Amino acid sequence: MALKRHRLCQRRKTLGLSQERLAELLDVERSTVVRWENAETDPQPWHRSRIATALRVTLEQLNDMLIDVSVAPRRGQVMKNGSPAPSLGTARTELLTGLRAFLGNYVPVHQTGQVRSLADVRRDVGRVHHLYQRASYSSAARLVPEVLARAAETASQSSGGNRTSAFRLLAAAYIAASKLAAKIGDGHTALLAADRASTAAGLADDRPLAAVAAYQAACALLRLPGRSGDAELVVQTTVEKLTSQQGQTNPDLLSAHGALLLLAAVMAASRLDAKTAGCHLAKAAELATQLGSDGNRLWTGFGPTNVTIHAVSTAVRVGSPAHAIEIGTRLDTSRLPAVLVGRRAQVHVDLAAATMTGSADKSVAVLHLLEAERVAAEAVHTNIQARMLLLDLLSKERRAATPGLRPLAERAGVLV
Repeated sequence: MALKRHRLCQRRKTLGLSQERLAELLDVERSTVVRWENAETDPQPWHRSRIATALRVTLEQLNDMLIDVSVAPRRGQVMKNGSPAPSLGTARTELLTGLRAFLGNYVPVHQTGQVRSLADVRRDVGRVHHLYQRASYSSAARLVPEVLARAAETASQSSGGNRTSAFRLLAAAYIAASKLAAKIGDGHTALLAADRASTAAGLADDRPLAAVAAYQAACALLRLPGRSGDAELVVQTTVEKLTSQQGQTNPDLLSAHGALLLLAAVMAASRLDAKTAGCHLAKAAELATQLGSDGNRLWTGFGPTNVTIHAVSTAVRVGSPAHAIEIGTRLDTSRLPAVLVGRRAQVHVDLAAATMTGSADKSVAVLHLLEAERVAAEAVHTNIQARMLLLDLLSKERRAATPGLRPLAERAGVLV
C-alpha cells in the first residue's frame, strides 16, 4: 500500500523548496526527506523543531501534517462484469488492522500508571474526529487505536466527577472509530465500536452521546447484508424516544436528534418512499431552525445547510434528479464549519449521480466528481457511489467531451 504525506509535501512545495534543498537545511540525506514524505519513517523528536522552522509552521501544525497520511490507491482494472476493481480492498483492510486488534483484545487495558489528563484525551479524540471529517481516513485510522487505548485507560482509572467526563470521552472515541469503520465498509467492526460507544455513553449518563451512538449503530447495520430493516428500527426507536422528551433545548440533543432524522430521510428515500423522506426532512429543518445555525455539535455537522445537503441526497435516491440539481443550485456549502470537508465532497458526488440520470451531457457529472476529488480526494477514492459512477461514465465515454475522466478513474483505482 503506497502512502503519502500530501500536506507535508505541499507545504515544502509552497515554500519553493526541493527535497534536496530541505535536506540541506536539515543536514540530512535527501532519501531521509523522501522517507518522511512517503510515511515510511517518522522524524525523530530532535528533527521536528528544525523541520517546523524550515517549513515555517508550529510544532502542532507539523504533527498534524505527519499524521495526515493518504492512501495512494493501486491501479486496478475495470472488471468484465462492470463491478469496481478491488484495488483498494487490501488498503481498506490494512487501514482497520489496528482498530480491529484493539476491539478484539478482551484483556484489560495495560495500566501504565501514567494516566493522561482529560484535556489531553479530549484533544486526541477531537483530532480523530476532525481527521475523519476532513476525509483524511487513513490518518484517522492510524491514530484511532492509540486514542482508544488512552481513553479507555483514563476512564478505567478515573474517579469522582472526572469519571463521568472520562466515559464521555471514551464514548466519543468509540463513535469516531465506528464512523471510520463504516466509511471504509466494515459493518461488523463499526457495529462493535458503536455498541461500546453506547455502553460508555450509558455509564456517563449522557443522552446526546447515546443518541449519536445509536446513529452510528444504524450506519453500521446499513453496511451489513439484510440489516437495513434493523437499521431503520434503531433510528425509529431512538427518534421516538427523543420526540417524547418535550421541550428539549440542549444543542447537543437537538443536533443528535436532527442527525437521526436526516439518516431516517435517506433510508426512506432508498426505499423510494418520498413522502416519508420529506416528513423526516421537514422535522429536521424545524430542529435546525431551533438550533439557529450550522454547527458541529458532537461532530454531527447538523444545521440548516446539512438539511439541504440531505435534501439533495434524498432527491437522488427517490429518482428525482432534476429536483436534486435544482436544490443544488441553492446550496451554499461555505456556510458549513470549515472542517466538514468530506460532507462538501459528498454533495458533488450526489450531484454527479443526479446529472448522470437527468442529463444527456455526462461531462457535467465528470466535473462534479473532479470537484469532489479536489475538495477531498479520499472521499472520492474510497466512495463506493463515486467509483460506480466512474465505471458508468467509462462505459459511455466520449473522450473529447470528458478529457478528465480517465485520469480521475486511474487515481481512484478503477482503471489501468
